[in-house]
Order: sequence, then C-alpha cells, then structure tokens
Amino acid sequence: MSIASTALDLVGFVFLSVNLAVNKQSFKSCESSQSQDLGIFVGIFSNGLMSLMLILTLLELCISISVSAM
Repeated sequence: MSIASTALDLVGFVFLSVNLAVNKQSFKSCESSQSQDLGIFVGIFSNGLMSLMLILTLLELCISISVSAM
C-alpha cells in the first residue's frame, strides 16, 4: 500500500512541476490583454498556490518514502 502511495506521490509531483512550467508560459499572453493588472495578479496568485502544492507534495513524497522503507 505504501509503495503505491509513493508512486502516486511521484506522479503528482511530476504533474505539478509540468503544470507550473506551462502556467508561466500561458500567463505571458494574459499580460498583453486589456486588463494587465488582473492578468498579473492571477498569474502571481496561481503560481504561488501551485508552488505551495508542489512543496506539500514533495513533503508527502518524502514521508511516504520513509514509511515504505520501514
């Protein structure tokens, strides 16, 4: 059970990393629209939340690896 959790945590970490990288590219086009301030705010807020989720997923991955090693 813990090996499956570790594998799914690793997949989640990879998906969040890719999403964070792609998100930065998609918000560059938002800055060229009419409402630049809103685009910048949404981009910063989204990247902040994705970074927090990435850190927590990495922490969960470390915990599940240490539990599966026991």
